[in-house]
Amino acid sequence: MLPSDWKNKSKLPKKRSIAAIKRISSQDGKEGFFREIETLTSCNHPNVVSLLGYSKEDFEMVLVFEFASNGCLDTCLEKNKMKNVTWAQRIQIGLDVARGLQYLHTNIEGKRTILHRDVKSANILLDKEWNAKVADFGLSKIYPAGKTLMTTFVTKHIAGTEVYMDPEYMSTTAYKKECDIYSFGVVLFEILSGRLAYDKIYNMGNDKGLSMVARRHFNKGTIKELIDPNMMEEDSEQIFTVNKEPNQKSLDAFTKIAFQCLAEKQAERPKMEVIIKELEDALNFQVSQC
Repeated sequence: MLPSDWKNKSKLPKKRSIAAIKRISSQDGKEGFFREIETLTSCNHPNVVSLLGYSKEDFEMVLVFEFASNGCLDTCLEKNKMKNVTWAQRIQIGLDVARGLQYLHTNIEGKRTILHRDVKSANILLDKEWNAKVADFGLSKIYPAGKTLMTTFVTKHIAGTEVYMDPEYMSTTAYKKECDIYSFGVVLFEILSGRLAYDKIYNMGNDKGLSMVARRHFNKGTIKELIDPNMMEEDSEQIFTVNKEPNQKSLDAFTKIAFQCLAEKQAERPKMEVIIKELEDALNFQVSQC
């Protein structure tokens, strides 16, 4: 529930700081406006965007968030802003998102379990140090108090972005935390490939988006064909530089868990704690070689 005195309430800190403003002037966005407030006022985690303030004046609704200077992950990928971001840094971005999602999915004192329902690169913010924060909770759902983690939301209408959406959810309209995990798997392959899931290169022939292409390459053992060429810099002796290119152990650990996230059946997807452990291993394999 929202605070009884939420109207026109400002929670901006007294000190001056840079913030991001989201204005909503359409009645269509009213539900998402309330949902973001309800969700984020109960959250406090370094990998979940902070809501600094909010207000409503007639039909003008405003949300004020912490500022992330590198913007959204999708913009960074689309505009090639990650050209100089190393493989270790990219794994860390994936880890940050995984930890943010684990926090959301966990029922702890003062915060109920939250399903994001629209995990995608456009809803991941990156600060000046490339730390990642899960954002945009306009479609999120909060488990009612007393419900277990096995609770499933059955919705009348499918919501989300198709190339990131769990195929089981699309066929049943039943949403569980495993649906967020599927979408996260798509994001992991975006981080690896340096391309957005809906890039036209992934919609040629029989391919329908990055998830299908990633599964095919993984099963054929050709996953290296997906690696962002920006990470494959060569020196004068035509030897790959270790600090940017994934080493084999790191690549194997990363792609294996990303592939498991894309399992077509929800029951076959890994738990978030397993995902975090595998990504930590992938990061350790990479930095230990540097």
